[in-house]
Amino acid sequence: MEEWLFFLLPVAAASGWFAARRHYARKYLIEHTHSLRKAYCRGLNYLLSENTDKALEAFVDLLTNDFETVETHIALGNLFRRRGEIEKAIEIHEGLIAREDLSPQQQESAQFELGLDYLRAGLFDRAESIFLLLVDHENSRRGALQQLLDIYQHENEWCKAMECTRQLREMGKPPRRGETVAHFLCELAEETLCTDREILARQWLEKALLEDSRCARASLLMAKLEMREGRFEEAMQMLKRVESQKPGLIPEIIEPLRICHERLEKPPGELIGYLGYLYETYGLESAALALAVRIRSEQGAAKASEHMMRVLENNPSLKSLNTLTGFLLEDGAEMQREALIRLDRALDRMYSYVPRYTCTHCGFSGSELHWRCPSCRYWETIKPS
Repeated sequence: MEEWLFFLLPVAAASGWFAARRHYARKYLIEHTHSLRKAYCRGLNYLLSENTDKALEAFVDLLTNDFETVETHIALGNLFRRRGEIEKAIEIHEGLIAREDLSPQQQESAQFELGLDYLRAGLFDRAESIFLLLVDHENSRRGALQQLLDIYQHENEWCKAMECTRQLREMGKPPRRGETVAHFLCELAEETLCTDREILARQWLEKALLEDSRCARASLLMAKLEMREGRFEEAMQMLKRVESQKPGLIPEIIEPLRICHERLEKPPGELIGYLGYLYETYGLESAALALAVRIRSEQGAAKASEHMMRVLENNPSLKSLNTLTGFLLEDGAEMQREALIRLDRALDRMYSYVPRYTCTHCGFSGSELHWRCPSCRYWETIKPS
């Protein structure tokens, strides 16, 4: 019996040691967790009271002591970035990346956020280098390609933008702002047209139409190029393609069509007939107004006024009313002229406030056709008003 007690003493001692160790380990874990919670709450209090410097200090201390706060700190860095405190966001995300115990996914997340920080700070080269690395990682590939696409558009690097667009399309994930290869080819064509390199511009536009046969922008640019080189018949053919490509852009072809008709000395009735067709088919005010001008030229102000009165009955607008008063002034009696002049001036002022183009995505309005909205940066969302 005593021998058994002798052998059991070490076992009892070991059991007591392990029990004590578990007790103190648990106690340490509870105290450590409590300490981290206090530090986290302290950081939040600083943040809510807008004492961002102390909040940053508290969260950075928390980061070095607890592995599980990585996602929290990524979110905190994002918050600083949204508030415009880019340096603090960069400090947090760089601190995360410097850690050696992060999982690959956490490393990718921190790098992606740092790339966004650099973008917001205008450090495009640094942002590009990060996103180029992340393109090779499956989880980050799509987001990195989209950010690279934004960078290349900002820097007017259209060939690189095309490659990003193609890769996104191959993934079955089209770019989020309507970017297309055809638009980037048109951008290259416009750049070369500005430097009088017509042959290269034509090549870019031909590629754009091969890429997207419904690219109205390419047709408009090709028509411009044909007119520039004196090929007005070919220009008319390109302009008329716009009707089937994008009917909403028909107002953009009316003036160049008029110029082509005049240069080719075509019969006036041909243009009048086509403008009448556009108005009857699409109800376009721009076609109705252009038709009124041609009628006045061929048949006089009285006939043009009759046409505009019919237009006003169907689709009343300030511009149509303004055009009608102009014709009435030409043909009106002397007693009516003073009233018509005043009305015409008032309509001129009112119409000057009406935007010619409006973005269907964000509501931006202006007097020029932008293929990419200057406000929301979406492509082909600006339409004639």
